Amino acid sequence: MTARRLLTLAAAGAAATTLVFTGCGGSSDPAASTADTAAAASTAAADTTATTDTTSTSGTAKQVDCVGAEEACSVKIPIGGGVSNQAYEVALTGTNLGEPTITPDTATDKGAYDLSDATFTTGGSIYSFTLNSVQSLPEGAYITLNFATKK
Repeated sequence: MTARRLLTLAAAGAAATTLVFTGCGGSSDPAASTADTAAAASTAAADTTATTDTTSTSGTAKQVDCVGAEEACSVKIPIGGGVSNQAYEVALTGTNLGEPTITPDTATDKGAYDLSDATFTTGGSIYSFTLNSVQSLPEGAYITLNFATKK
């Protein structure tokens, strides 16, 4: 249970220096720990999108962080210039998020991309997929994946 809470906090974008390990003897003031945790979550929720991180820790999959709160988050994925069979792993802010709503940055980009092999892993905290997009898309084009709590 504690590991899942820590993973959720880390996925929410809280900086390692602001993580508070409540119940682990890390603070003598439980009220301060709760306030610090709430402040870190509030700061993470203020920024609603993230861009891709080009460093990869699992082979060829690009790692990206979904930014928001435990109930909802979003991430921008570049599609400009064409993308061919690029694997992505999105670290979600919660474990009860449903399939994303995908929105291109312009209406003309609709249908010029394809997400395949989409799946939730690691208890629902990672959303993995493969992306393809047409080469004629202009540089800077992107799609936004919006995740929300399952209803």
